[in-house]
Amino acid sequence: MNRRLEAIAALVQSGKGLIDVGTDHGYLPTALALSGYPGRLCASDINAGPLAAARRTAAEAGVSDRISFLLCDGLSLCPREEIDTIVVAGMGGDLIVKILDDAEWCLDGRYRLILQPMTKAEVLRYWLIYNGFGIESEILTEDAGRLYQIICAAYGGSTGLGDAELFIGKRSLCPSLSLYDRQLESLARRFEKMLAGMEGRRDSPHYRLTLEIWEQLQNLRRQT
Repeated sequence: MNRRLEAIAALVQSGKGLIDVGTDHGYLPTALALSGYPGRLCASDINAGPLAAARRTAAEAGVSDRISFLLCDGLSLCPREEIDTIVVAGMGGDLIVKILDDAEWCLDGRYRLILQPMTKAEVLRYWLIYNGFGIESEILTEDAGRLYQIICAAYGGSTGLGDAELFIGKRSLCPSLSLYDRQLESLARRFEKMLAGMEGRRDSPHYRLTLEIWEQLQNLRRQT
């Protein structure tokens, strides 16, 4: 597995079951089976091709009997009574939100979410906070020169986030402060470029919101 998947696997706690949504080649559930994860393992994908690849991965590793392969959209076929961990990784934050929104049963303190958005992390964080999830931790890992955010959340908690923190997460929840600060610098530069591109629209609501988030990012910078 690559570093991104290794970081996700390291966050999995021993439990009764886990589903990996959008499993692609099935590397994560196969690695968990090989490492001795005691609970049920499910790998789901909306497309038959990736699910067939996941079956081959498990077969080559000799753990086919440990994993259930589900051809379905999101969590629609998830055996909800047999799992306590939901992993959704490698897709946009808006798509992760849709998958969770379509499975209202996951709004339950019995389930722990491990989420890794590729884009629109702010949309995902907003959904989590709005729907009563507490963010337990935010892991940053670097793989092939790119930083990836991994969000661990559980229903029934409460995490206060400012507008800028919706984009980058709360610093106190991230164990790797050096990676957090790198991400912060990158995000601040991104908003600076956005502001520069809106010079002629200073009176627009979008400009004012972008400026407000940029100013919050500067405050976060000063706290590092």
